[in-house]
Amino acid sequence: MRHTWLYVGAASLLVLGSGCGSSGGNSGAAGSGGTSGSGGSTGGSGGSSASGGTSGTGAGGSAGSGGSGAGGSAGSGAGGIAAKYPGDVGIGQDPDVIWVENFEEGSVGAVTGRYDDHKNSPGMALVSDVPAKSGGKASMKLTASGNGANATDFYKKLAPGYEELYVRYYAKYQANVAWHHTGVWVGGYNPASKWPNPQAGLKPNGDDRFSVSLEPMEQGQDVRMDFYNYWMKMHSWMAQPSGSTAYYGNSLVHLKSLQASGDKWMCIELHIKLNPSGANGKGAELGLWVNDQSVDQFSDTKPLGYWIRDKFCPTTANSSECTNYPPASGTTMIPLDLQYRSTTALELNAFWPQNYITKAGASGSVWYDDMVVAKKRIGCLQ
Repeated sequence: MRHTWLYVGAASLLVLGSGCGSSGGNSGAAGSGGTSGSGGSTGGSGGSSASGGTSGTGAGGSAGSGGSGAGGSAGSGAGGIAAKYPGDVGIGQDPDVIWVENFEEGSVGAVTGRYDDHKNSPGMALVSDVPAKSGGKASMKLTASGNGANATDFYKKLAPGYEELYVRYYAKYQANVAWHHTGVWVGGYNPASKWPNPQAGLKPNGDDRFSVSLEPMEQGQDVRMDFYNYWMKMHSWMAQPSGSTAYYGNSLVHLKSLQASGDKWMCIELHIKLNPSGANGKGAELGLWVNDQSVDQFSDTKPLGYWIRDKFCPTTANSSECTNYPPASGTTMIPLDLQYRSTTALELNAFWPQNYITKAGASGSVWYDDMVVAKKRIGCLQ
């Protein structure tokens, strides 16, 4: 029997911006004004090495570039796994690929049947709009509403658990939507879980959970994107953290150019490498590419920056939530502490694409397609 999730949590910090989180889970504390969700799972099949449905033949669909961030040292994905599989046809058979979702299963039920948990099947639709160069004929449209089903999503437990992953996916965001949390969350639970349990407002301990996602930070035609991450070294939006609502996802990039252009497909790739030792963050990495252009590549030495409450501002940041609050003269610039975990028992094992909208009267859709989870750099469709 499926469980029902309760999503709650919102907080603001004067003019420094706002933070909010979706909560729910089997036992975790909820955000402010709510209670924890009930446990359970939907079952589902899956399996970490299974690939997506069979590929279609035509490219079809509308193109569209989406916004890209500033270039970086990591370069393009021209030599990634996707280069060996034009249109992604057959990419699920690559030995370095862990999971593929191309939405060619033929029905919403067949898609969700491959996952361990999902919510609001009526808000899901397979449509013929696909990214340029795609070898498939269908994408998944997820619709959520502040007046009805807040959350439309599907979740996969990745087994047996991984130290490093690349996640590439295509997303198209409807223009002028009051987004709350709409993106692909990747992370881990200890023990591994068959359902999401984000625990909004609570800082991870280091032995329990962490998550990485890229989401819209605003609304409009072309919305600024940024990370919304939970991990043991995250910072609070409060000057003196207290209570069960002190921590909401931290943003890390703060570039005006990192945008999702409304109603246009964009290619997003995340890279997460966990710290090898539970004692410190040495060796941990976090990377982001948009349309095969490097946006930021975080390591334990660079880029350097400074914190404004729950916002890490690299020296390259140019959006107002950072530039309006420059560091005091003489402030030492530091790297982001990416210690995801305090024990190696906590691994990458969670994949959670979602659309979550809570504002009364608001509704909106996001389209996903050609999603790949792999051990090596993937790159955009070729």
